[in-house]
Amino acid sequence: MPELVIPARLNGPPNSANGGIAAGRLAALLPGADVVTVTLRRPPPLDQPLSVVVLEPGLALQHDGEVVALAEPARLTIEPVPAVDFATAADAATRFEGLAEHPFPTCFGCGTERPDGLHCHAGPVRPGQGDYLATPFVRRADHPDDAALTWAALDCAGGWSIGLVGRKAVLGRMTAEVRQVPAVGERCVVVAQCDGWDGRKAFTRSTGYGADGRVLGVATATWIELR
Repeated sequence: MPELVIPARLNGPPNSANGGIAAGRLAALLPGADVVTVTLRRPPPLDQPLSVVVLEPGLALQHDGEVVALAEPARLTIEPVPAVDFATAADAATRFEGLAEHPFPTCFGCGTERPDGLHCHAGPVRPGQGDYLATPFVRRADHPDDAALTWAALDCAGGWSIGLVGRKAVLGRMTAEVRQVPAVGERCVVVAQCDGWDGRKAFTRSTGYGADGRVLGVATATWIELR
């Protein structure tokens, strides 16, 4: 299997990869699986060669002999989160909580200090109700052109549905079916909602839609609140 190197610009928290990018890049190396579950065991390093090891029926991503992530074929039976149009998503993004307080402002996916990022600023579709979020999602020419881009958008939108202001939480596990990467400049939308908490774990769903309403990808995720 080839080594995997995640460029430094594709970070999530400082000094580690965006969880969706890391998950998507590893999932792409698992042949024949339309739906993949990726479990992140530790922060994926940036600009470092990561070994990919076959562990039937999945893969392990390793660094210095330690497991960083595991990928395995999965099933996904959830209903997509209901779509909104681009104008509604753009309006929701004006209520993005990260504009006032962001635990990881340099995150490639949703950071407010990343002019070159995805700008997945998911905000409540209905003012004052944070259980159903939406964000515009427009791929630029300098963005990655692989499925990990869609994984990252699904990841970050889902993360903000748990309410990140005042707390730090990181992606623990993500199951996704990514069907397409949008075209450069395509006016896409990502919607997300939180399905609840169990102790320090939160559970989310997210769906990406293309400009013509087609589903780009669907995902569920488990988030771990840092102590």
